[in-house]
Amino acid sequence: MKVKVIAVTTADQKVIEKENKKNLELMSGYSANICYTQKDWEEIVKEDLEKTENRIIGNMQNNHHSVFGHGHISLYLTGIPKLLAMFLNNEHEYNTSEKSARYTKMMPSEEELKIYEKWVIILEEQIKKTYPNEKYLNDKRIHKLAMENARYFISILTPTKMEYTTSFRQLNYIHHFCLKLLEDKSNNILIELLKPSVEEFAYNLEKTGYITTDLKDYRNRSFSLIKDNNDYPEYFGRCYSTNYLASFAEVAQQQRHRTLDYSISYPKLINYYIPPIIEENEELKKSWFNDMYCLQSKKMIPQATLVNVNETGKYEDFILKLQERLCTAAQLEITVQCKKTLEKYIASLRQEKDMRLQNILTELENMNKGARCLSGYNCTEPCQFKEGINLTRKI
Repeated sequence: MKVKVIAVTTADQKVIEKENKKNLELMSGYSANICYTQKDWEEIVKEDLEKTENRIIGNMQNNHHSVFGHGHISLYLTGIPKLLAMFLNNEHEYNTSEKSARYTKMMPSEEELKIYEKWVIILEEQIKKTYPNEKYLNDKRIHKLAMENARYFISILTPTKMEYTTSFRQLNYIHHFCLKLLEDKSNNILIELLKPSVEEFAYNLEKTGYITTDLKDYRNRSFSLIKDNNDYPEYFGRCYSTNYLASFAEVAQQQRHRTLDYSISYPKLINYYIPPIIEENEELKKSWFNDMYCLQSKKMIPQATLVNVNETGKYEDFILKLQERLCTAAQLEITVQCKKTLEKYIASLRQEKDMRLQNILTELENMNKGARCLSGYNCTEPCQFKEGINLTRKI
């Protein structure tokens, strides 16, 4: 066996300036030839240019697009609305590094920022009051947790920044998805809200020089996040499908598990997530919802807004999700939902008579002991936070 590197991604600006769509198309043409020739790579790249170009055109026309997936492009996106970032992150062929609203301060509108900063202070006070002697919750961690929960007031259109890497093929498909969304006649509130940003994004993609009109998705697909109705039957077996309510902030976290599929629909009745740390305080609870309704009245959609979620995938990938999210360090909302889905999964399998599902039940029951560290996961930074380990924390 021999291993040879034939392409590599680089951040070298001089190399990037020499790179162009033509080079990626040529690479795809060379890749396609692997399927049809006895020649090795060194010979393929020396073939007559006209032959390679004809093969490129042929593969585009006959929808043999997989060869265009070898070349990858990394984009640095600034000023992109959070909701559009969620659209991109729901497509499975990507890598992303996005500014975190959990750990960094966002730049929303002046009115949102005022409410955000107000709640950072309130939440810090509540955390200290609820856990006055908890060593895990030092001042720095308390501030970060307060920021994480105050960001529920920030609009889903708040601009953020991210690095987004995907293949040459997928980038062109995404551009095609943008054009299809702009033609959408469904009057879906979220799609209509995003159309101006999608139009700007599509235009900027074209300016990169990497978009070709000949490379379009031919399977009649579109952006997968938004559905008019995603209330599907629930099922738990070798694979599973489940429905629940979650905030936009939670959905954004859920999407990072790219082995699982997610869709959302906008509910008819608007409601908001409320952090457990203030849920039992009627005065703070009322203030939380009043501030949410205030933003809503000004045509803003806070990230706390609950949407209908459908989650579908294989049980192995659900276990991988549990190994990441059943943890004190994870967002509390997603931890609680993972626990609920786990319990629903187990209850369903306990009713099953098919013995072939018993091994799945055993694996899931092993995960149902509390935090992941109680199920054999080797934690490199033990929190020693009792309520975090037994999944009863309020923050």
